[in-house]
Amino acid sequence: MIRKIFGIFILLLLVILLGQTGLALKSLKNLYVGIITNQPAGFDRDYQALRKKIKPWGGALNLIDLIPEITGRNSPKTYYVLLQNNMELRPTGGFMGSYAKIKFENGGMGEIIVQDIYVPDGQIAGHVDPPVPIQMAFKQGWFRLRDANWDPDFPTSAQTVSWFFEKGNEEKAEGMIAVNLNLVEDLFDLTGPIDLVDYGLKVDSENFYQIAQEYAEKDFFAGSTQKANIMSALVKAMISKLKNLNSKQLLVLAKVIYKNLQERQVLIYLSDPKSADIVKKLGWDGSMKKFTPSEKGLNDYFYLVEANLGVNKANLYVQRKVEQEMVILDTNSIQKRTKIYFKNESKYFTPVKPGFWGGDYVNFLRVYFPSSAREISVNIDGKGIGEKELFFEEKKDLNLQGVGFFVEVPAKSEKEVTVVYKMPVDFLLGKKTDYILTVQKQPGIEQFPYKLTIPGFVFEKQLRRDTEIKAKILYN
Repeated sequence: MIRKIFGIFILLLLVILLGQTGLALKSLKNLYVGIITNQPAGFDRDYQALRKKIKPWGGALNLIDLIPEITGRNSPKTYYVLLQNNMELRPTGGFMGSYAKIKFENGGMGEIIVQDIYVPDGQIAGHVDPPVPIQMAFKQGWFRLRDANWDPDFPTSAQTVSWFFEKGNEEKAEGMIAVNLNLVEDLFDLTGPIDLVDYGLKVDSENFYQIAQEYAEKDFFAGSTQKANIMSALVKAMISKLKNLNSKQLLVLAKVIYKNLQERQVLIYLSDPKSADIVKKLGWDGSMKKFTPSEKGLNDYFYLVEANLGVNKANLYVQRKVEQEMVILDTNSIQKRTKIYFKNESKYFTPVKPGFWGGDYVNFLRVYFPSSAREISVNIDGKGIGEKELFFEEKKDLNLQGVGFFVEVPAKSEKEVTVVYKMPVDFLLGKKTDYILTVQKQPGIEQFPYKLTIPGFVFEKQLRRDTEIKAKILYN
C-alpha cells in the first residue's frame, strides 16, 4: 500500500519535471513499473531510453540524472517519510506522529515499514538536553525524537531526526521527506469521498482530520496499532481510486503534488550533495535561504516561525496576519516594524478529547531577520518583553539572526505582537535605491495575509509560498 503511494509520488515527480517537454506518460511507464514493482532487470535499458528522449531539454536531464542515485542503482538507499500533523504546528510543519521507512536497491523499491514515532523514541538511551523553550513548556529535561524537528531549517532538522532514529535502533538514511496534512486533503478534493466499509465511515476532505485524530488519540497506549490500521485502510482505498485516473486526471494529480512542494507542505532532504543541491535549487528542501547583503541597494529578509507547545491541536482554530512597515531614519539607517496579529477562534478553553483540538494556543514564536539588525525590541499588546524572556539566536552561516519568545493566545481571544529593529543602510540623497525583501512561509501554515509598507510603495498579498518583493526607495 505504501509502496503504491511512494511509487505514484515518483511517477508524478517525473511528470512534473518533464511536463513541458511534451513527452507522453507512456514513455515513463517502463521505468516507473520496474522501480515500483522491484523488478529492476530492465532499469538501465529503460533509463537510457528515457534519458535519450529528453536530451534536448537540458534542465530536465539534470533532474533525470538523479533517478539512479535516488533509487539505489549503485548502492542500497533508505529513506524516511515523516508524517507531520500541522494542526499541532512545529517549525518544519507539524508534530511527527508516524513515519514510513522505504528501501531501494538496484533501481527497485524493496522493503517498506510504517511505524509510530514513539517506538524508536522509547528505545533511546541516555540524556540529551532539550532546547530551553521545550524544557519550559513541557517541564521536562530531555530532548526526544518526537520534538526533533525544532530547527526551522529542514535540512538541519532532518539531520537531527536522523541522529535520533539511529539512537533509537533505526537505520541510517540517505534522505527524508516531510509531508503535512495539506497534501492528503488536496488528494481528497481530487478523488472525492472514500468509503471505509469495515469502519462504516465515509471520509472526505472535511472530516478526514477529525477521524484520523480520533483513532490516533482515543484509548491510546504504547504499541497501539489502531491509528496505523485505519490509515492503511484509508490509503488503500484512495490508491484504488488514484491508480484508475485517466491521463487528464493524472496531470491534475501531478499539479496537486507540485503545488504542495512549491508551498512547502512537502519537504525533501537528501544526504548526497549533488542531489541535495538540485532539490535546493528547486526550492523543495525546506531550507532557510541565505541572506546576501547588497553593495548597491538594500536587501532584507523576514521569516516567521511558530511552534505549538500546548500539547493540543489549537492551530485548527488560529488565524494570523502580518503587517510590516519601514521608516527611513536618515541616510544611514532604517527602522523596521513588524506587527503580527493572532486570533484564536477555538470555542473550547480546554482541548476536547479524543481529538485534543481547540484550547489555548501556547506559541513559541521566532522572527528571523538580517544579522545586521540592531536595537531589537518586542512587545505583546503594548507591553514590552524583557530581555530575560527573549531567546536570541544567530545563524552565522546564513547571515541571519532571530528572536524567540512565548505568545499565549487563549481561546476566544486575540493578541498583537510587535517586533522593532533598526538596520544600517547607505542611501544617496535624491537617488532611488533598489530594495529586495525575501519573505519565507513556514511549512504547515497554508496562507496568511501579508502587507508591506515602505516609502512610496505598498505590497499586499495572501502568502502561500516564499515570496521575493522588489521596489525602489527614494530618500529626499
